[in-house]
Amino acid sequence: MSAASSSTTVHLPRLSLLDKTIAFVSWALAGAIFLTVGWLAMEPDDPLGAVSLLTRSGAVGMLVQVIALVGVAAAMATVVAGRLLADVGTFAIAVGLAAVSLRGGTAEALLVDYADLSPGLHRWLAVKLACESVVWLVVILVAVGVSALVIHWCFSRVEDADGERTCLRAALAGALAAHDLPTIGGRAFGVSADQQTALSDGIKHAVITAGAGLAVISVLSSGLSSRSIQHGQTCFVVTAGVCIACYIAYRIVPVRSALWSILGVGLIAVVAYLWASIRPGESGLPANMPSSHFLRVLPVQYISVGTAAAVAMFWYMYTPRCGTPSRGEAAGMPPTRSPRGKLSRKGRQ
Repeated sequence: MSAASSSTTVHLPRLSLLDKTIAFVSWALAGAIFLTVGWLAMEPDDPLGAVSLLTRSGAVGMLVQVIALVGVAAAMATVVAGRLLADVGTFAIAVGLAAVSLRGGTAEALLVDYADLSPGLHRWLAVKLACESVVWLVVILVAVGVSALVIHWCFSRVEDADGERTCLRAALAGALAAHDLPTIGGRAFGVSADQQTALSDGIKHAVITAGAGLAVISVLSSGLSSRSIQHGQTCFVVTAGVCIACYIAYRIVPVRSALWSILGVGLIAVVAYLWASIRPGESGLPANMPSSHFLRVLPVQYISVGTAAAVAMFWYMYTPRCGTPSRGEAAGMPPTRSPRGKLSRKGRQ
């Protein structure tokens, strides 16, 4: 059998200065909403406390307010910049939540509170934080859904753009995470199965992201055990861990949206806290020092900072298809990037 291969290199057009300004305005708008109204909803009861469901009386009421605020802010950001990038509303929400977390205290406040109750309660705290991480992941998924709904309501003809460069940019803006939601993506948004990431590939991508992210975060945190917890320190560790993990996952199992990377971020948080709950404790540590470095990060920071990094890496790694597909595309082969960061697809006949 003879074999022939064809490959195409596609350069995604850069955003213009005006486009970048519009995107930054949408993120600044979401940040301003969360730092004002959002802070009133999420402010801990203790002025020195951390932003967490565990530090706020009436946690259910707080969660309802946050979800409503997420819907409004995600819609506004998507209306402003939804034509430019996929899930720009989700990114804006992640930035807003991360900004609110910086106004509160670090994880030290939680560690000290639970140490005052009993030295052995750090393990129970880790389990609670794992559950809280799931709640914040649901909040992010609300932003994912709202962003997709607004895109379909306001920019339903984005796929009809003319010109290859415009078509590529419009295709990237249409690569929404909600489109990859199993069952929901097809029924709610009319996305066909061949336009979605295969479920098996998505799960593999999420698992790889989680595994690599945990490993990188563990390595980066290994020298911090004797240092006080700082917001900048924890945000950097999560950002670097998720970025490296997403890069590895995209190279091994490419996907069509940021959904699976976001779910991988959720796995990172849950597994990290569960590991902290079963890990043998270290004696002689002060109350504000966790026995596991995974406890140095708040759940809202794991999810918000990790989601922002995951969406940004999707923008960097993914190049949409536009125009006539190559043989590889027609065969259904996923997009991959060459060592230079350019998209290439190869197929055989």
